[in-house]
Amino acid sequence: MSLSVDLSGRRILVVGASSGIGRALGLRASAAGARVAFAARRFDRLEQVAREAGPGALALRCDVREERECRAAVENALSAFGGLDALIYATGLSPLAMLEQAGAGEWREVLAANVIGASLVTAAALPALRASQGRALYISSYAIRMPLPGLGLYRVSKVALDALIECWRMEHPDVDFTRVVVGNTSGTDFAAGWGPERIQEAVEVWVKRNLFPAATMMPLDVLCETLLPVLAMRGYVDDIAVMPRTRDPKATA
Repeated sequence: MSLSVDLSGRRILVVGASSGIGRALGLRASAAGARVAFAARRFDRLEQVAREAGPGALALRCDVREERECRAAVENALSAFGGLDALIYATGLSPLAMLEQAGAGEWREVLAANVIGASLVTAAALPALRASQGRALYISSYAIRMPLPGLGLYRVSKVALDALIECWRMEHPDVDFTRVVVGNTSGTDFAAGWGPERIQEAVEVWVKRNLFPAATMMPLDVLCETLLPVLAMRGYVDDIAVMPRTRDPKATA
C-alpha cells in the first residue's frame, strides 16, 4: 500500500464501512492521515475496523434505510470532527434474483439502501460539505454498462444512483459530487446473502452465456490507491472508472 498521498487534517465520513470497499478505503485514508468516521449498520464489525484505524477513528451505527440514523451518523461525525471534508457512500446492497422472482420487499430494500440512503446522508452532510468546499464520492458499478441476469435489481438501483448524483450536481454546483464506476473487485461482500438455489440458477445462466467466471478481478488495494488522490484533491472530479487490468492471454497461470 502506498502512503504517498497526504490526507492530514481531512475529515471523512465513510458510509458502508463495515466491509469491502468502504472498509478498505476508510482504513487507507486513516493511514494517510485523515480522521475517519466509519458508519454502517453492522456496528459489531465497525468497532474492530475503528480499532484497526487507530486513534481518532470513530465507529458510528447507521442503517441507511432509516432516515433518523442517517442524520445521526452525520451529526455525530460533525460533533467529533468539527466539520466534514468528504463523504464516501460505499453502501451497495446486491440481491440475487431474476426479475420475475423479485417481490416488492426486495425492490424496496435495494432502492432504500443504494439510492434513498445515499440521498438522505448527502442531504444531512450538505451544509458541512458546502462550508469546507468538500467532496461527496459514491461507489457505482460497471453493472450499469454490462448487467448480469439475476442482478437486475442491483443494476436498476445503480442507474438510479447515477441519476441522483447528476441531480445533486445540478442543485449544488458548489460541492464536488464524484461518481466512481468500479469493475469486478475481489475482497468484498458483494455476494453475501445469496441463497444456494438462486446462485445455482444464476450461475447456470451465466456459464451458458459465457458471462462467468469473470475474466479478471481487481484487488481492493488497486482501487483504493486510485481513489486516495481524489480525496486529496481540491479540484473538481466528475466521473472515474476503475477497472481490472485486462489479462494477458499469453500469460501463464
